[in-house]
Amino acid sequence: MSLKKKILTLTVISTLILSVGCSQKKASEDKKDSTKASAITIVAGSDLTNPNPLFANDRLSMTVMNSLYSPLYVVEETGEKTFYLADSVDVSDDFLTYKVKLKDNLKWHDGKPLTADDVVFTVNTILDKNQNCMSREDFIINDNPVEVKKVDDTTVEFKLSSISTPFEYILGDIRPIPKHIYEGEKDLEKSEENRNPIGSGAYKFKEHKSGELITLEKFDDFYGEKANLDTVNYRVIADANSANTALQNGEVNVKYVSADDVENVKSKDNVNIITFDEGMVDNIIFLQQHNKDLAKKEVRQALAYAINKEEIIKASYKSEEYATKADSLFAPNTVGYTGEVEKYEQDKEKAKQLLEKAGVKDLKLKFGYSTHKPSLEATALVVQNNLKDIGVEVELVPLESSAFINKILNPEEYSFDMALNGYVMGTNPASYASLFVEDGSNNFNKYKNEKVEELFNKALSETNEAKRTELYKEAQKLVIDDMTCYPIAYSKSIVAIDKAYDGVEDATPAPIFMFRDLHKLKLK
Repeated sequence: MSLKKKILTLTVISTLILSVGCSQKKASEDKKDSTKASAITIVAGSDLTNPNPLFANDRLSMTVMNSLYSPLYVVEETGEKTFYLADSVDVSDDFLTYKVKLKDNLKWHDGKPLTADDVVFTVNTILDKNQNCMSREDFIINDNPVEVKKVDDTTVEFKLSSISTPFEYILGDIRPIPKHIYEGEKDLEKSEENRNPIGSGAYKFKEHKSGELITLEKFDDFYGEKANLDTVNYRVIADANSANTALQNGEVNVKYVSADDVENVKSKDNVNIITFDEGMVDNIIFLQQHNKDLAKKEVRQALAYAINKEEIIKASYKSEEYATKADSLFAPNTVGYTGEVEKYEQDKEKAKQLLEKAGVKDLKLKFGYSTHKPSLEATALVVQNNLKDIGVEVELVPLESSAFINKILNPEEYSFDMALNGYVMGTNPASYASLFVEDGSNNFNKYKNEKVEELFNKALSETNEAKRTELYKEAQKLVIDDMTCYPIAYSKSIVAIDKAYDGVEDATPAPIFMFRDLHKLKLK
C-alpha cells in the first residue's frame, strides 16, 4: 500500500474556517423565530466550497458533508464499531476479503433507494485516476487496487491483494454518493450536482446563499433516529469578535471559541462551554530542506531543548484545561500512542552544547505563523524569546491565513525556516505515515528516515495487535529523536452552545465536524 495519504484535516487548512468569510447583519428576532421553528444556527468562518464526500477538504465543507452523507460505520477509540449505513462487516480469516451488509430500505434524499450499486460506484469512482479523488491512495495496496463487487442489493464484497490493517478504518469511512446522480460525469469535483447535493444523512440540503448562509433541513426518511431539530443553519461570520457578539445577543447558537474569548463569551450567562479532545497536535515544523543548519539533527534538537512548553501553554492556551503538554508527535487518542519518548525538557546549556557540536554560530531563523488568532502570535513570541537565550536570532513572519497555508502546502514558496503548524490524523496510526515517510503527502519538510519508513510498512501488514503497536511506538521514538517537528501541545476544541439546547453528549463532540451526530441535538 502506498504510504501517501491525503489528510483533509491539517490545521493549516482548517484555519480558514476561523478566519475567512463575510460578515452578517441579522436581527435577534430571526433567531427567536427560528428557535420556535426548531432550528439551530452555527457560526461558520468560511463559505461552503464542495460538500461532496469525495472532495470535501475544508472544515466547513466536511462538517456539512457529515450531516448530508452517512458513512458505512465508525471505528471508535475502543476498537468497537458504530454502524451507520452498514448493518455488519465480516472479515475473512486471511484478512483479504471484507463483506459489508447494508441496512435494509436505505434511501437517498430524493427518495431513490440506496443500494450496493451506489457503494460499488463510489469506490470505483475513487479508484478512477481521472477523477483525482483525494482518498484514492487508500484503496491501492501494494500497487494493486482494491476489488469491489456487488453480491446482492445489500451486500458488497471487497478483495485485497495483500493484508492492510488500516483497511478496516478506510472501509468504514466510505460515504457513498448516488450512482443515479453522478454516473457518466467526467469531472465529479466540478459537477453542478454538488451545488444541490443528494445524500443519505439525517439532514438534507435546502439552500446555499453564497458568502452568507447554508441551510439544511430534517430528512424524514432517514434510516436511523430522526433529527430532533427541523433546520440547521450555518451562518458565515468572518470576524471572531462579531461572531462572539452575535452569540451573546442570541443571533447565533453555537460557535468555536478560543481560550482567550471564553470568559467574554460566558459573561452574559446564556451559553454553556464544552471542551473535547480533537486529537490535535500543535507543533513547530522545521523546514530543513531550505536551511543547511536546520538540516543538522543536533541543531533541531538544540532548538527543542531551548523551548519552554509550560510557558507556551500559559501564554497561548491560558491553562491545561484547554491544552496539555505534548511529547509524542502522535495524539494520545491514536492506537499505539506512547509518551515514552525523549521529553526535551528545557535545558539551555544542553542546547548551547548541541549548537557548538554542530559547529553553528550566530544562527538566524525566520519563524512563520498565521495571524488568524492571537494565541499563535503568543506562541511565536515565547519561542522567539526562548531561542534568544541560546544566541539564536528569530525573525517573526506573520502571514494572513490563506498566504500562510500556501507557503506550507507549497514548500518551494520558501519564506521561513520553521512554522507553527498542527494536524488531526485520527485514531488510525497508519495515517501518520503521510507526515513521516519520504513521499508522504503531508511531509512538507522532506523528512526522510529509512528505518521509520520500514516500521510503517511493517505495521501495515502486521495482524498481531501487540506487535503492530510496538512498531508504531518505535516509529514515534525515532521521529522525536530526529526532531523533524517539535510537539508543543495537545490542544482541545472549545465550543460555546446556547443554553436553550440539550443533547450535547448524545450528539458526540468530534474532531472537524464539531458534532458527529448533529441530529441528536435538541431544544430543552
